[in-house]
Amino acid sequence: MIGLVKIVDLNDKWAVLIGRLFIAFGSIERTTHNCLIDWLKDPTYAHISKMRFSQRVDVIIDLLGTLEFVEQNKADLIQGLKKAKKLAEKRNIVAHNPLMLDLFDGDFKEIIISNTKDGVTITFEELQQITQSAESLSTELVNTCTKIKLEGWEGLPITTQ
Repeated sequence: MIGLVKIVDLNDKWAVLIGRLFIAFGSIERTTHNCLIDWLKDPTYAHISKMRFSQRVDVIIDLLGTLEFVEQNKADLIQGLKKAKKLAEKRNIVAHNPLMLDLFDGDFKEIIISNTKDGVTITFEELQQITQSAESLSTELVNTCTKIKLEGWEGLPITTQ
């Protein structure tokens, strides 16, 4: 028996993009965990690590308000994390909904269709953009965290010596 995905995604073009999207988000997720591991003490991290992605991002943003890092680096990390939260909404649509043939617009095109939200779809072109955004954001977050780590990752007071 051939699965529906093989009937719809004949040349694996969707599968490749979805794989790249999930790899990029794996890096983004790891970046959030690295922040929490380094900034929180056990057992606090053990509890927060079990939160949903968006909740962990909110905790990190709140923590950044209490840590003494270069303001531009903090602002860059906060901006990147807010982008990640928005992008996670799209990632979740991809992760939790089927790739289908859209037969109703007359074009017989492949599309990801939400099971629970009427009218919410992701086209191949949108998936390309989402994937590129996630890959860029993953790099951006790692670079920003590297800058913060170089200045004193634990949020120790900044000195101008």
